Amino acid sequence: MRVDEWIRSAEGRLAKAGVPDSRLDAQMLAAHALSQERSWILAHPEAEVPIEAEAFLKRREQREPLAYILGWREFYGRRFQVVPGVLVPRQETETLVEVALEGLGGKVLDVGTGTGCLAVTIKLERPTWMVAACDISQTAVSLARTNAHALDATVHVTRSDMFEAFMDTQFGVIVSNPPYVATGAELPPEVAGYEPHEALYAGLDGLDFYRRLALEARHRLVSWGRLIVELGDGMEPEVSAMFTEHGWTVVEARPDLGGMPRALVLTP
Repeated sequence: MRVDEWIRSAEGRLAKAGVPDSRLDAQMLAAHALSQERSWILAHPEAEVPIEAEAFLKRREQREPLAYILGWREFYGRRFQVVPGVLVPRQETETLVEVALEGLGGKVLDVGTGTGCLAVTIKLERPTWMVAACDISQTAVSLARTNAHALDATVHVTRSDMFEAFMDTQFGVIVSNPPYVATGAELPPEVAGYEPHEALYAGLDGLDFYRRLALEARHRLVSWGRLIVELGDGMEPEVSAMFTEHGWTVVEARPDLGGMPRALVLTP
């Protein structure tokens, strides 16, 4: 089947399955099946789509995340490898990078690194900084190391439950995109059915990991250091209040491109 015909058919099937951005996803699946860029398949509508495309389409119809099917997700203009069992990078998380790059840096730690997208990006944007990353998931640690190597970023990635591997080190910046979904909250099928729950859920109110950061992060920061955490939609007031109760000073709640407060900046 010609690629333009396949895309029209796939778009209809994905839309029927409730997939958002069904046309874009159809184009990306066609490009993946042909081992080409999306721009190439748009410029070559006459190309024949291989039979393998049907298997990719069926996976997306079942609401498997597109990033798991493609094996990558773009973050800050770079491709990061993605595998099942590790949280898919989101565009809004780029806000944390922008805030981190404005600081003095020096030594940076990314807590709960996942794919390594935050740590690797910060290192590539600020090559003179020392950047470390950790995650409790060995799958995430291995993937972050793979991404760091593939993108030629010197990032020390280690398996650690929060700060246990860094008890003798202090940092100028700590960044974290922690789990912040309340247990029982409704999530899109792509997220609830496929992404790792340990990277999503954080207790009945979604604040469990923020509480741990509030208690443990100050001892790992230098006196002028900053903690930068990602916020879930609408969570800024309660997260700011919780950190304030633990003696932190809220410096800023930086909005993402959609205007939602996304990166909370704090000093101990």
